[in-house]
Order: sequence, then C-alpha cells, then structure tokens
Amino acid sequence: MKRRMKLIAIGLSSILIAGISKAEDKNLKEFMKYEVINGQYVKEEISADPDAYLWKTVRGKKVFLYPQISVRLNDKKANSLIPKKKLVSALVKVAYNDRDIAVYIRWKDETPSIQTVYDTNRFADGVSIEFPNRFGKGITLPYVGMGDENHPVTVYLQKTVEGRDYQKVFISEGFGSLTEIKEPADIQMKYNEKTKEWTAVFKRPLKTENSNLKAGLVPVAFAIWDGSKYERDGNKSLSRWKFIKLKKFPLDKEYLEYVSWGYPASKLGNPERGKKVALQNGCAACHRFDDQNTAPVGMAPNLSDIGGIAVPVYLKESILHPSDVVIRNLNLNRHYNKYAKPDKFKAYPNNDMYQWYMVVNGKKQSKMPPFSHLSEQDLKDLIAYLSTLKSWKNFK
Repeated sequence: MKRRMKLIAIGLSSILIAGISKAEDKNLKEFMKYEVINGQYVKEEISADPDAYLWKTVRGKKVFLYPQISVRLNDKKANSLIPKKKLVSALVKVAYNDRDIAVYIRWKDETPSIQTVYDTNRFADGVSIEFPNRFGKGITLPYVGMGDENHPVTVYLQKTVEGRDYQKVFISEGFGSLTEIKEPADIQMKYNEKTKEWTAVFKRPLKTENSNLKAGLVPVAFAIWDGSKYERDGNKSLSRWKFIKLKKFPLDKEYLEYVSWGYPASKLGNPERGKKVALQNGCAACHRFDDQNTAPVGMAPNLSDIGGIAVPVYLKESILHPSDVVIRNLNLNRHYNKYAKPDKFKAYPNNDMYQWYMVVNGKKQSKMPPFSHLSEQDLKDLIAYLSTLKSWKNFK
C-alpha cells in the first residue's frame, strides 16, 4: 500500500512538473512571437535601398515606440506636445548574409520634416537603431535609451537635414555621452508621399571593432523623431529591447531564458497588489507614475510609460540591482539650491536632490536603494503592475 501511494505521489509530481514545463514553454512561445524578429538569411549582397526587391520578400514584425519622458528639454513648446503624442507603430524587417546585417524600418508620418540650415525652430525627422556592444550569458541589458557606462551601445542615426546626408555612428554610454566613430555603415532613408511613410534601412557588418552580432539572439532597439512635434535629442519615441533571431548562428538557451524572464508580465503577478507594493515601498516619493504625481518633476525618471519601454527582466534588475545600470540625467543646471551660498558670480550651486546618482569611491551609484528585501511574490506583483504603465497623458 505504501509503495502504491509512493508511486501515485511520484506520478502526480511528474504531472505537475510537466504542467509547469508546458506553461513555461507557452510563455516562451509568446515571447518569441511578440518580442523576437526573425532575420532572413540570404546568399546575395544585401541592398540598403528601401525600395530594393529584397525587402518585398522579407517578412516583418510590428514594433511599438513610446514617448521618451525620462528626459525633459528646456523647451516649453516641445514639452507641452508630449501628452498629445500617439503611439508609433513601425514595421521592422531583418536580412543578413555571411558578412552583413541590414535592418529595415517603416513608419507613418503625415508631416515630413526637414531641418533647415538657418531656421532654429524647425527640426528633422529621424530614426536610429542601437545594439549593445556586449551581450550574452551573464551580461545584463543596457539602459534602452542610449546605454549606460557599464553597458555601452553602438547607435546608428539617420536624420533629414537640408543639403546633406546626415548619417552618423556613435558609441553611447547614456544621455549626453555620444562619441562619434568611424565604422562601416550604409544608411538610406526615403519618404513615400503616396503612403505618407518613412522607410529606412541600416546596413552594417555582422562583426565590427565594437560589437559582434554573430549570435543566435541579438538585442536591438529603435528610436524615431518627429520634427513637427519639436522632437530632437532625448525627446523622441523609443521602443523596448527587441531581439533578432539569426538561425545561422547558435542560440544560447541560457541567454534566451534570461531575456524572456517574466514574460508575459500579465501572467507574472497581480498588478493591483503590485501598485500597493509600489506605494508601500515609497516609489512615489521620487518617481511619477499612474495617478502618483506628487514627486518633484525631474527628481527621478518618470515611469508613466515604463511598461511599454522596459521588458520584465530589465524591471527586475532595476529594482534589485539599481546600480548595475546607472542612468545619468541631463540638464542638472536647471535645478538650483537657493538655500546654499552663491559663488563669486552670484550663481547658486546645483541642487543635488535632482541628480539621479551619487559618486562613491570614484564610482557612480544609483540613488535608488536596492529593494532586495521584497519577497518573490511582491517583486513579481510589482513588475506586473509596472508593466501595465503605458500612458504618458499626465506628463507635466
């Protein structure tokens, strides 16, 4: 009898394990369906011309871009337009051969904008893509908005500027850190008056001095600027990290497991309980999000649409290890400490309360403390809640 009961217990355990495996497999399939772009291998030379026949044969995937609201410009007009912005939908395609990779991106824009030479109040439409310089097993994802000091990225930028072909390649370690580099890249961008769409193609070698994309799964992110909305610099629409699958190269299953953690967030935990966790742990004291808008503007990144821009594993790492990806904010000079003594020019010093990091022993550390005290369920509920935040309408 005891032996029979033991066999029954073992059988039930096997069923439960199989059930968990099936659930995880289903979640992984959803991740592959919505977050992964399948690259198409071709033997021939890849054309960077958006009208090339090749791009009619490559299947694409929709990518959504949200307004970047962590960065505020000193431009009242540009900031006032942010709550009126709409979600940007772009079609992305990828082709590669043994030497090169090319990324095609197409999006709607009813008002094509070209930056003129002498007019300081007109701005360019533009698009960029970025790849982490290092990625794979054991390497966390960079900050999606131009990387960070611990995780630099290579950025490829194309803008519509009058009288010149404005295309540049940068190494970036966060806001205000662009360093232009000379790297082989062919970027072409065209506007279709009939369909009211921009299309751009970015072509680069699979392996460069700064990054090697010969991998089964390659992180990539996108940014789009709408000149008619006074967008430039950090004021743009931004995607979350997406992942290009290159079947020609081996897929690191551990890396796939890492980047797909918590997906889909809607099944990770209870968002309603997660909001309570956020409030109980004082998130609203520094961050603005949802209906929580009491924190001083600019004291910490605005999280109102973080659910659209950040994948679950990035949120997890930001909560547990905030100093791994330190985001340095721009324009600290806009905040002054008027209670301090002014210098000889009668200028007040910067208000350090608005700086997002501090320097300890010569190294930047996030002012946000690690929330490693959270239980596993609290953490999952919190991430499930943050993943629902996709509105920027209350931006001030």
